[in-house]
Amino acid sequence: MTDDTRIKILIVDDEDNIRHLLRLAFEDGFEVLEAADGMEAFDKALQVKPHIILSDIMMPRLDGYGLYRKIKSRPETSSIPFVFLSAKKDVDERVVGLEMGADDYITKPFSIKELKAKVRSITKKLSELKELGSLEGLIKEVDLVDVIQLIEMGRKTGMLLLESSLGPGRIYFDHGEPVYAKTGDWEGIEAFYTMLSWKEGRFKLEHKILSVEENMERSGGQELLMEGVRLADEMEESVRNLPPASTVLQPGEEAEKAEGKLKELVQAFEGGVGIHSALEKSGLPPYIFFPLTREALKKGMLAGRTDTAIKSDLLRKIRVALEKL
Repeated sequence: MTDDTRIKILIVDDEDNIRHLLRLAFEDGFEVLEAADGMEAFDKALQVKPHIILSDIMMPRLDGYGLYRKIKSRPETSSIPFVFLSAKKDVDERVVGLEMGADDYITKPFSIKELKAKVRSITKKLSELKELGSLEGLIKEVDLVDVIQLIEMGRKTGMLLLESSLGPGRIYFDHGEPVYAKTGDWEGIEAFYTMLSWKEGRFKLEHKILSVEENMERSGGQELLMEGVRLADEMEESVRNLPPASTVLQPGEEAEKAEGKLKELVQAFEGGVGIHSALEKSGLPPYIFFPLTREALKKGMLAGRTDTAIKSDLLRKIRVALEKL
């Protein structure tokens, strides 16, 4: 590839040996640029428009956080992916970096192999963003997590429209940050996490600046996605370990011990109800409902609708009625 077509990577670190090490690691596949502090890096970023920035945090004149803010404050550089490299291993520092919106945070000493893999993953998404253009397609072909990362990386503004067998959904982004979500009866973060678990349907980003009443807190997109992926994985694991969807369940012998969300869940199965019917009845989003159903079954708060279970439920109701006398 020529210098005009190769991906430009800007390495920012006040330690000469670190910059030299990273140059050796990336110069085969990238055009490598260097800066010894944040001010030099910002000037260079304005001039050459790198495709990605790898930056240390503790530097003279302007630190990594200051550089990130300046990069993101300028329209011509705001969409450049930014990865923090730091010797700080403190969890709070990592959270600060991710909540600011950085694409990743890697602590020193780091594995060159891992770092190169992360950089290639980010640049691959940049290529996908250019190829997708209008951001429209099938969820089974492009995972929603990847779609949202592309929107965040490109700092896009507009409404992501979703259509699936579970119903329609909408997520509004302001310069790549999700600020509004709604699907069915769920709004805000509950709607966002619910849609993140969808595995089929269509998506389309409409590039429109709209006036919406924000129902999501503005926070780091990466942290939001990481939590959403965790909840989706937990939900899928629960569904795999539950009886078939047509199975009728009802409150079990330990139902009276249920509290909070578990109590809401158990009440949705009163009288014997199918799992999917209970989902609609409960009003709980799927990523909460399915793990709770699994937990309730384990704890004996829910049971299959057998003759024994019917008798147990009847005895429970009689016991509750007697306690009220």
